[in-house]
Amino acid sequence: MTQHHLTKSNFKLGCDCPFKLKYYKAKYPSTLQDNEMLEFFAEGGFMVEAIAHAVMLHRNPAARFEETFTHGRYSARVDGWESDGKTATLTEIKAKSVESGDPAQFFGANGEVLGNWRDYLLDITFQVMVARAANPGLRITPKLCMVNKNKPSNVEAIYAKIDLLDDDSDRSKPRAVFTGDAKALAADHFLEFIDCTEVVELLMPEVITSAATLLDFMDGKRADITPALTPNPCKKCEFRGAHLSPNGFAECWGETPPIGAHVIDLPHGTRGKELGAVVASMLDRRDFSLANIPDSALDGGKSYGQPRRNHVATLRTGKPVQDTELITELAGLEYPLHFIDFEASRIPVPYLPGMKPYEQVAFQFSCHTLASPDATELQHVQWLNLNDVYPNDEFVRELRNAIGNHGTVLVWSHYEKTTLRGVRRQLRERGLLDASLAAWFQSVAGPLAGPDEKEKDMPDGPRLVDMLELSKKYFCHPKMGGSHSIKKVLDAIWSEASDLWVHPWFRAYYQKDESGQPVDPYHTLLRAETSALLADVSDDDNGASGVTNGVGAMRAYQDLLYGKNRGNEAHRAKLAEDLYRYCGLDTAAMVMIWKYWLTPRS
Repeated sequence: MTQHHLTKSNFKLGCDCPFKLKYYKAKYPSTLQDNEMLEFFAEGGFMVEAIAHAVMLHRNPAARFEETFTHGRYSARVDGWESDGKTATLTEIKAKSVESGDPAQFFGANGEVLGNWRDYLLDITFQVMVARAANPGLRITPKLCMVNKNKPSNVEAIYAKIDLLDDDSDRSKPRAVFTGDAKALAADHFLEFIDCTEVVELLMPEVITSAATLLDFMDGKRADITPALTPNPCKKCEFRGAHLSPNGFAECWGETPPIGAHVIDLPHGTRGKELGAVVASMLDRRDFSLANIPDSALDGGKSYGQPRRNHVATLRTGKPVQDTELITELAGLEYPLHFIDFEASRIPVPYLPGMKPYEQVAFQFSCHTLASPDATELQHVQWLNLNDVYPNDEFVRELRNAIGNHGTVLVWSHYEKTTLRGVRRQLRERGLLDASLAAWFQSVAGPLAGPDEKEKDMPDGPRLVDMLELSKKYFCHPKMGGSHSIKKVLDAIWSEASDLWVHPWFRAYYQKDESGQPVDPYHTLLRAETSALLADVSDDDNGASGVTNGVGAMRAYQDLLYGKNRGNEAHRAKLAEDLYRYCGLDTAAMVMIWKYWLTPRS
């Protein structure tokens, strides 16, 4: 019989769900294997790791990294290890942000570990358990190294001094190295090394028990552990997807409806005592079809009920839902109509000196404008930062020129509002927010939060209209699968909107696939030629390249300004072209959807 072992990553996965661990050990395919967003976040983690290594080595040249400890069937690779033979410090490095180095932030008012910290703290507790067993008699102090988002760094070009390299070890992941002045970095960095001895001791009994249970489960000794079959964590299980074979989700659940039609996919979740009871009852009798959920269970709150009802209606009828109120709402918009979209980046390592970790950089916008209801011209203005400077003041200046002080500003989701609020806060801190600019910000992003108010609770500016909220409230299409992302909505309507295919504003996006069906406009952004210069930005399986999503945009921006080929003007020109095309399609997509909505549908 196979002798299973438990690593720290195995332990983390098994704590989430033991069956996920089972499928991972069996090498089942998962959606994480091609998750570009997770990969991008991981690279940010490697960069923080490089900063931490440089700081720790300057403080203690004997510090070691990626040390692996084993005891019996347990093993743990620790990020940082410093020992004098009698005592040791075990450091876990994370790109997660904190506001201080106080370990009290890990605890709630009742003295229990806060839920948003549990995964991180269970992880380091497991490492300490293994390290203690492998080093009996050694007193180990556990520390979490985190990013203090309130600490600016004045080290020149800190981001550009981190090289992401292919690792030649067995880690199967890249590593990052800080190539700048370690002494200067150690004197001016943004990390916190937080002693978490108290919380580790609190969690240790739980970790010891859970680790032993997971080993027994993998050994086949725990027949009492069966799939939970609950909305959480099953809804977002990485082993779920019709294209995956073998399919871990199907092994747990058996035959089920596709994603979007399953009862666990109810929009906005299944929270609430009454709704939870209805869903639990359906699951108990193995009725997994969302179309069968009682209408009474769909009421929800003011913002939840209607999207749920619309989605279930499309499942039952197979037809789009479009409330007549949608056209009324659109008719009431004040012209000119400005459809805007931003590209921004918020990463742990600041791009420029004086910036804080995770401080937002707005590096691009696109704006399509209709001057009047009978306008025949669709105006387009776009801006992209091409220089290694703090871009947010120029971003606001150019955006203000594009949308002026009048008309409706249409967005898709709260992202643009949140970005503007973040930029406003930065400009105020830098002394760049005068009265006129503050009034303009308020008309779009809403009022500033007071000392005792939260920014997220502030109302929108009077000019701002969120098309995502209109979609949720008044519209749904069977091909959206319950999602109201702009890409899902556009793909759904484009498949049948033949009037848009030939419209002079949009016909450049009309292409057909081999079967003669219209291609998703976002797929037209892929360039057929393979470019060695762009190989690391966005490649599909056929060698086509281009920017087709937000993560690709952030990668392209970073490559354009800080990549190894940043001095190659042909390379920069291609990246800029891809960024312009992608962001421009985001606002063109909003116009396409707006125009589709103007036609009444039963």
